[in-house]
Amino acid sequence: TGCKVVAKVAQRTSEEQRKRVRFVCIDTDVNDLRKLREANPMIKTIQTSAPYSVGEYLNNNTFARDTWFPTHHILNGKTPTEGAGQVRAISRLAFDTCISEGAMKPLEKCIEELYPLNGEAVQQALRIIVVSSLAGGTGSGIILPAAVYIKSYLEKRLRRSASVMRGFLLLPDIFFDGKSPEEINNLGANGYAALRELDAFMRRGDSVGEGSDRFRRMTLKM
Repeated sequence: TGCKVVAKVAQRTSEEQRKRVRFVCIDTDVNDLRKLREANPMIKTIQTSAPYSVGEYLNNNTFARDTWFPTHHILNGKTPTEGAGQVRAISRLAFDTCISEGAMKPLEKCIEELYPLNGEAVQQALRIIVVSSLAGGTGSGIILPAAVYIKSYLEKRLRRSASVMRGFLLLPDIFFDGKSPEEINNLGANGYAALRELDAFMRRGDSVGEGSDRFRRMTLKM
């Protein structure tokens, strides 16, 4: 859903506007990304999934296996190249591996293109818009890790601390039409969990700070 929104925005921009903006779409589903690239050459894409089963991901990522992933024998055989299947943890697991294997280069290149190394002073802070639904597994599972990754890249690689990040997040109820009670429950659970994480993260300096600091440290270990 987030990719569809970004594609519609990209299609409405002029050539002049595209000199000052970059579009990047991240998804686990290889088929959706292929269609997106074919229809929108101005958009860079990142496939966060690889042809590994969840069990193979966990064998390579012992930190995830031992600390946060909800290991289950049914999940272990799933391969996320066609989506995360409503399981947020699978998307996060695939995203961790995507980072460790250097697959975030298209995103990094887009950021660097907005900071040409020509000696000119930067007049405006970079504005980052993260677009996703909170209903499925893929988007709601990586909005926080992706945001932290971008912020960390700006600060550590480009020495840019000035940036403004906003999220446009679609709530699960817009997907309820035609869904069974069980499907509605799953969509709502994903949205609730994602919002709880966002809330905890934004409050990390107050009474829930200890829990969100653990989440932050966990995310930065990617």
